[in-house]
Amino acid sequence: LHKILYRLSGGRYGARMGWIDVALVTCTGRKTGKQRTVPIACYPYRDSVAVSASNSGMETHPAWYLNMQANPRVTVQLGKECFQAMAEEVASEEREALWATVVKINKHQGEYLAAVQREIPLVWFRRLQEA
Repeated sequence: LHKILYRLSGGRYGARMGWIDVALVTCTGRKTGKQRTVPIACYPYRDSVAVSASNSGMETHPAWYLNMQANPRVTVQLGKECFQAMAEEVASEEREALWATVVKINKHQGEYLAAVQREIPLVWFRRLQEA
């Protein structure tokens, strides 16, 4: 329902959940090759946004993250704006500062960090130049 409302409204509805921005990210399924769109909480990073692959504090990575590892080219809808991007891991030297920003915006992410043994990946969407 979230995806439908987001898309039909052109990003006017669904682009925020409370105080947290939400992006619609379309990636290619690693097994099926089909396009999959997921709403993901996102955080400002460089000229784009980053997302946490926290999977709500579970010990496994979310399917969308595994899909992006296999097929990193994605389409991102951020409110009314749509752009092509490459999903890339946030560099290790920038993780700590970005995590501080993420947790400041969304305290649940801090709870997820404390609850899991795995390193939760941070992924940013590097914008691709339009051809």
